[in-house]
Amino acid sequence: MSIDLSKPRGLPAVPAALFGLLAMLGLVVFLGGVSSSDADTVKRTYRVFLHNWLLFAALSQGALVLSAAIRLTNGKWAGPVHRLIDALGAFVPLSLVLFIAIWAGRHELFGWTHHAVYGKEWWYTESFTFGRDFFALIWMTFVSQVYLYLSVRPSLGAARETATGWKGALIQRWTAGWRGEAAERELAERRLRKMAAVLALSYAISYSLIGVDMIMSLSPHWVSTMFPAYYSWGGFLSAISMTALLSLILRNSRELTGEVTESRRHDLGKMVFAFSIFWMYLFWSQYLVIWYGNIPEETGFIAARLGTQFLQDTWYMTGFWTRIAEPYVQITLTAWFLCWVIPFWVLLGQKPKKTPIILGAVASGSLIGFWIERYILVTPSLVSPEQVLAGAPVTPFGGIELGILAGFIGLFFLCFLAFGWVFPGALPPQDA
Repeated sequence: MSIDLSKPRGLPAVPAALFGLLAMLGLVVFLGGVSSSDADTVKRTYRVFLHNWLLFAALSQGALVLSAAIRLTNGKWAGPVHRLIDALGAFVPLSLVLFIAIWAGRHELFGWTHHAVYGKEWWYTESFTFGRDFFALIWMTFVSQVYLYLSVRPSLGAARETATGWKGALIQRWTAGWRGEAAERELAERRLRKMAAVLALSYAISYSLIGVDMIMSLSPHWVSTMFPAYYSWGGFLSAISMTALLSLILRNSRELTGEVTESRRHDLGKMVFAFSIFWMYLFWSQYLVIWYGNIPEETGFIAARLGTQFLQDTWYMTGFWTRIAEPYVQITLTAWFLCWVIPFWVLLGQKPKKTPIILGAVASGSLIGFWIERYILVTPSLVSPEQVLAGAPVTPFGGIELGILAGFIGLFFLCFLAFGWVFPGALPPQDA
């Protein structure tokens, strides 16, 4: 039976209900945390919210950069997988709205809101810092919406005749001045190539700025010229891992049956493999300079996460296991293994890249690794290893941490599903 991709589809009931419940759970945990009478709980809640926002906002925006990269390189390999990539960008407008919560918790997160940072007084002020970040996110949201509009418009010709209700009104608005499908596709391709370049460049600038203001400013005296690129590239790589995972999960849906071929799995596997190497290269490039420079202003950030074992003064094996047991070290190494060591060694050959269970496991591990990595980027700056040794309770798997993570997962995939609900052909339909 042929599938009419021109009609907007119904929202899958079971997944939508599940993700809706996760979103509600996250909201309850967040509101309960920030309204607590315990000051430490309030700080912890905002800290966890920031760490999750840094993951999902960059992932969603990174997905659209991946889509743009495919167009800029004239890539034809993705086929219908390209629709899934675009759908991951549906979270971008919501990430802008959620940033308001970080602004609301700024006094619980950023020490420079209470006292000026010597030498950076003009850079780290509430109005200037959050003003430029809001502007960057508004700009990214605008560029992303224009890009998605150009991407989906050519597929809406038939839907504008059949869709009813608010979906019909939205599609009518998005197809105003319709020129016919052939002309629309030709015009969209020309415009998308230009918009893709704007999107990619805007992402590099905007999310580098976010990396500086939302992560580096937590340790305002730390200096690294490579870190902004490291953070933004992590968003791009996590988007590739999410694309690989969802392509495998949806490969037996009616629309994608036979489309997630061995060749496409191989391409996705190669991207996870290759770009994880580049992610590690960016980390190593900044770490090596910090290691041999051995300047306290730079080594402090590394020592708080990787411990003293990975500093120049303790580059020897005596006492190795004692130093590995220092606060945050083991969880940091776990993120490193999941994001690079395992993808590199497991996907080194051709067959693992083409095998769904192996590629899916590696992609899942990579996403978990990036969630842990965002935790590690944020938490040690706010709860130091010395505080942990003194008894401060920190864990990436506590109730608040998992509850807010559940909320972000729910919101992210509700946006993902809603994009396919409104725009025909955007996602595989619900199986009969």
